[in-house]
Amino acid sequence: MALAVPRYRVIGVIGCVLLGAMLTWGMIQRLGGGNDADDEPKVQQRGRPTSPAATLQVIAPDSVQIEDPKMTGSGAPFELRGRIENRSDVLLKSITLLVTRNDCFEGALDPTGCAVLWQDRHWISISIPPGESRDFSSSVWMRGAAPRPRGTLKDAFKVVAASGELPPPTSLSN
Repeated sequence: MALAVPRYRVIGVIGCVLLGAMLTWGMIQRLGGGNDADDEPKVQQRGRPTSPAATLQVIAPDSVQIEDPKMTGSGAPFELRGRIENRSDVLLKSITLLVTRNDCFEGALDPTGCAVLWQDRHWISISIPPGESRDFSSSVWMRGAAPRPRGTLKDAFKVVAASGELPPPTSLSN
């Protein structure tokens, strides 16, 4: 409208030039013109080391012990609590648990007397130094509709993956 009215035409042209200049500057910044150290993410990203000098390390699942795991709640979400012990020689940063909820009732087709209601992998972020243990609490969301159990519920938890950080190398200089 500003370009159609002669009285506002100058303002409209100046506005279009300013808008074009700002869009050009934005595209230059977006396409790589503004790579400063300030562009680093401020929040710890999943699976990334907290320090640029630290390196990710895969930890054998048997080097991580989960003690007294309990899952409570009705499923929106469940609450998983327990204690994790780090038996490795690196800082434990995350574990992945295989969570299996079983329904144990008379007449189940499995020889154990239990049928699997659902099973899922659950990732937990935690920071545990080597040789130490920590309590944890995490929310577990079940995918899909919750099947109704016929008998008693029994949960099983297994560590299937773990990762940690090697400390940055220290150099002794005099």
